Amino acid sequence: METTAAAVDDPLLSYSITTTPSPLKASPENEDYPEETGEVIIAVARQSGTPANVEWIKVKVPAGDRAPDLATDLNKITYRISLDGWTSRLDAAAKEFVFTPRSTAPIGPDDGFTIQLSGIPMNRTVGTAPITITERSHTGNAAPQNRPTVFNLGKFPADFYLRNFLCEPSVIQNGGDVRLTWERSANATYELLYGDVNICVTDRSTHNVEGIKSDTTFYLRATAGDATNPVVRIVSAQVTVNKPDLEIGNLTVHGEVLGPLRVGSVYAKSVSGSLRPDADSSLFSRASVITTNVPYERVAPSAGLLVGHNIGGDGSDGMLNIEVGKSDKMRRTELGPDQSATIYVSSGDTIKFTFTGRVTHETIWYAAGGGGL
Repeated sequence: METTAAAVDDPLLSYSITTTPSPLKASPENEDYPEETGEVIIAVARQSGTPANVEWIKVKVPAGDRAPDLATDLNKITYRISLDGWTSRLDAAAKEFVFTPRSTAPIGPDDGFTIQLSGIPMNRTVGTAPITITERSHTGNAAPQNRPTVFNLGKFPADFYLRNFLCEPSVIQNGGDVRLTWERSANATYELLYGDVNICVTDRSTHNVEGIKSDTTFYLRATAGDATNPVVRIVSAQVTVNKPDLEIGNLTVHGEVLGPLRVGSVYAKSVSGSLRPDADSSLFSRASVITTNVPYERVAPSAGLLVGHNIGGDGSDGMLNIEVGKSDKMRRTELGPDQSATIYVSSGDTIKFTFTGRVTHETIWYAAGGGGL
């Protein structure tokens, strides 16, 4: 399928194009050789439940000997529409095939049809030809309007081919490798594209990709013809990664996040429950372990997490009081025996420990880029 559609004025019908062969082939440059022929089939449908009233449909096919021309002679083309009660004609001056119902025809969602152009004598210049499909249509009592859609059909060299683009294996473990293979002719330039990678592969038909961590689609792009009007064909292959790495914008989780979660940085509006950082993580490093049971005060050298645990037991049934903040606004956390809390600390915050009764505790300072307390 060789189509690039650009809707200019919102047609009421939807169109898709297939060609035979795919892609279309330009006729040989040497005029001693016969012309290649091609076929274009346009599938038409109404996507909305409201019928579209169609006065006519025109298909404009550029003809001549230039790269943007598709055919050499429109009179040699056989054309038809699959709808009953429609007439077909060639407007040679406008280079348009015109399809008209005997009366304004309502086209509903169940009235799909095709327009077929067969035996197209392909011109001899490689390039891309614009095919314009225009419908004159309206819904209800609205005024009829001309609504064009443009498809770009490529004409490749007669001996061009690009096929059997394969990715093996097609399913890998996270961090695995794949081998890409393809068959291609020598009369085009080729590029391999995936993610942010663009590699020229004109002189080869294989390529290895290592360390793939997420589902990836590989595109192989062939370009032929003159740079002022090139023709492009793209094929694709995919690899699926088990337990892939993900890059997303926003994530909303309504259930649980199970298993270990390693993060590079955390920004949170609120934290519910106990946050227990990994002492070996790159986010926080375990800098101090505080067990004193006398009043204690320090200024945090960096941001970090203070994980307090009132151990209790052996007659230690007192209260561990932790205050964190600036001198004019301190946040107080009180921990009874066998209670824990994780407290976020900003750089420059004052940290105070006081005790009510006998207390046995272990409080750990996890620094984010700074030193110990």
